[in-house]
Amino acid sequence: MMPNTVNATLLVSFLAAIPGMAVAETRGVYLRADGARIEARVLDAPGCAPLAIISHGFGGNSKGNPQLAEALNRAGYRVVVPNHAESGPPALLKIMASGRPRENLVNQAANPTILRLREADVSAILATETRRCAVPFKVLAGHSMGGRTVLLEAGAGNRIGMKGADRFDAYIAVSPAGENTRLFPKGAMAGIRKPVLMITGTQDEGEAGGYEERLSAFEGLPPGAKRLAVITGATHIGLGGRRSPATGKIVADISVEYLAMLRSGRNTPATPRPDILFADK
Repeated sequence: MMPNTVNATLLVSFLAAIPGMAVAETRGVYLRADGARIEARVLDAPGCAPLAIISHGFGGNSKGNPQLAEALNRAGYRVVVPNHAESGPPALLKIMASGRPRENLVNQAANPTILRLREADVSAILATETRRCAVPFKVLAGHSMGGRTVLLEAGAGNRIGMKGADRFDAYIAVSPAGENTRLFPKGAMAGIRKPVLMITGTQDEGEAGGYEERLSAFEGLPPGAKRLAVITGATHIGLGGRRSPATGKIVADISVEYLAMLRSGRNTPATPRPDILFADK
């Protein structure tokens, strides 16, 4: 048995068979290449389901992005939300106790050691899950530093010498870092070929100012099933869902619709909403 698998109970199997019904969550444990154990929240789905890995932001944990995780699970995905131990709550508390928390947080969000360990976490989960079965469709999603993890994996050029393996079929970057920032130089997104959904908000401040800085990431993407959603009034923290369930639900709804569009093979526009500005390329 793989280290993350848990024998399904009759109750979980029964719930999984009901369309639109999320199953009970389990605790998954994955083994990283350096021997570290990665704990994760796992929302199972019946059969060899599509896979979604959700990477939390700096200072977060496996309880992050709950609306997105649960919506993807209801849509039929096996969802894994890992604890990135090196950038979890203790690391954030240390920064908040420093004399320059904002500056230190910006620096840590581009820390090459931490970002490489996050990539190692994703690698461990993906390796275990693809040994479990021939996963038919794979999604990597993430918020804030998790969004950076997503873009690095997708193949974004960067200032720390990481080369993305691009092992997923689609990517969702919530609160993505823009180009010409601490991590991503100008032109960084030009090499991303797979479908990408980027989500930000009009109150989602970047490293140097307003949310407009984040839009450069979408602007730098080449065409091909790429979508941007800008949510009116959404803040950086709110986009993570835990402090703003309403915003988290909007993120979830946009993401589920986008992935359904990709898997259908039809390039259809997003459902119009008065609180969201969409752009496609």
